[in-house]
Amino acid sequence: MGAASTNVASRPLTMLVMCLALFMSLLESTALSLVLPAIQADLRADLASVIWVANAFMVVFAALLLPAGALGDRWGPAPTFLVGVAVFTTGSAVCAYAPDLEILIVGRLVQGIGAALVVPQTLAILTLTFPGSRDRAKAFGIWSGVSGLALILGPVIGGVLAHTWGWRAVFLINLPIGLLTLLLGAAVLRSPELRGSAKPDASLPQTPRPGLDPAGQLLTITGLGALTFTLIEGSRLGWLSPLIITCAAIAVAALTALVVVERRVRAPMIRLELFRYRTFAAAAAVLALTAFGMYAAFLLLSLLLQQVLGYTPAEAGIRFLPAMLSVIVASLLGGLVAGRLGSRLPTAAGTALIGGSLLLISQEVGRSDYQDWWPLLILLGLGIGLTIPPAHSALMGSVPSERTAIASATGETGKQVGALVGIAVLTALVTAGYQRTAAAGADSAGLTTANPADLARIPGEGLEASTDSRAEALVIEALASGIRWGLLAAAAAAFAATLLALFIREERGAASQPADAPTAARGTDPPSSS
Repeated sequence: MGAASTNVASRPLTMLVMCLALFMSLLESTALSLVLPAIQADLRADLASVIWVANAFMVVFAALLLPAGALGDRWGPAPTFLVGVAVFTTGSAVCAYAPDLEILIVGRLVQGIGAALVVPQTLAILTLTFPGSRDRAKAFGIWSGVSGLALILGPVIGGVLAHTWGWRAVFLINLPIGLLTLLLGAAVLRSPELRGSAKPDASLPQTPRPGLDPAGQLLTITGLGALTFTLIEGSRLGWLSPLIITCAAIAVAALTALVVVERRVRAPMIRLELFRYRTFAAAAAVLALTAFGMYAAFLLLSLLLQQVLGYTPAEAGIRFLPAMLSVIVASLLGGLVAGRLGSRLPTAAGTALIGGSLLLISQEVGRSDYQDWWPLLILLGLGIGLTIPPAHSALMGSVPSERTAIASATGETGKQVGALVGIAVLTALVTAGYQRTAAAGADSAGLTTANPADLARIPGEGLEASTDSRAEALVIEALASGIRWGLLAAAAAAFAATLLALFIREERGAASQPADAPTAARGTDPPSSS
């Protein structure tokens, strides 16, 4: 299958449609954290139940990415994309008008299904619409900039909307965006390649269309769903609780069985041979490790700004602006550099900048105020912008064109799992560091430790402070200590990604190469262009 026959004049509209859908799908992942207290008060729910308003989306999204990628390869990325936008918009409407918490959680589940259908198809559509390596790198730079923008702007937009119109506005804003995306998408995404109706090139060896693979889908949903639940609820319920141990065992068993099943079926949902391409495997690992540190680092920095430095949620969101602006600039720059020099150099440089900036910020935690270290956020944003577009370009450019959607889904699934593991690991490190510092000074400051499960949930919540000012100072010191350890772990993940980035090399003609080409079967890369 060749490149999409999309008219060059329609490419800017295609990019606009992809950016609208991506921004809408990812914005609430960070915006919702600021409105959960308002939801709890309005719907009169307990905190544990309200947390699932956020978690329900994450569980479904992570579990359905791979099946959604397979559907995109089978039915065409454009139809799958449009269905996903419609489902996500419907879920947003359910959330906006939910009369109680149960309906709100159902709406979030529907949103998760829609987002899983949308996100892999955005990269697949861009890969087919911009077939040249330079154009594709630039397109992925814009895609990455929008992704980072949604991540960083979430707290600002969520805080403003909730303060002005109430928490339901966070969901209502998706309705006009979703309708506009559907109308533009139906008009622009019309090429046979995007709709999955193009005739295959008879001169190339043909591979079977991706099957629905019900066994693979069931095992994927079960394995990733159980893993996500384990990572999210482990700190709250206790890592050795029977439910968490059971879910962890189910996750391991299901994911192990998935590998076995996918090696045996004729048309598997997961193309395991894609990992025989060195560049694909390296780029996927870089994206997972970057997500491991990046998402958790933003949570830790938000905690630092609000709990240690005392800023309100809106003030903390505004103070992310240096990172936001540099992500946008560096994403465009990263796409240009990748188009000219290849993906290896900007990816390695970007991950090194991420690691270096987080390492330096960790040394400032608890020792200086925001105005002393905010320039490091610019370095962090530059690192993210230089990493994501080239890594995605390398990932998508190293696979056959008929596997673009599942390749995108595989990369996104790796990022989501990396983010989930990162949040779990870094939260555990923050809690451990917090507990050590708090326990060491508890007696002198008049503090007593409470339930360890409470400490594992939110550092500081499990301590009862006296009226002595020393108590408050110890809480802040303990929390800063925990955040410092978490940022160090995030930096270590970024430096590990730097080493893996050195294994990336440019692909020549991979986008038109059949999945079962001899190079893939031998486990080697196509010829390098660098």
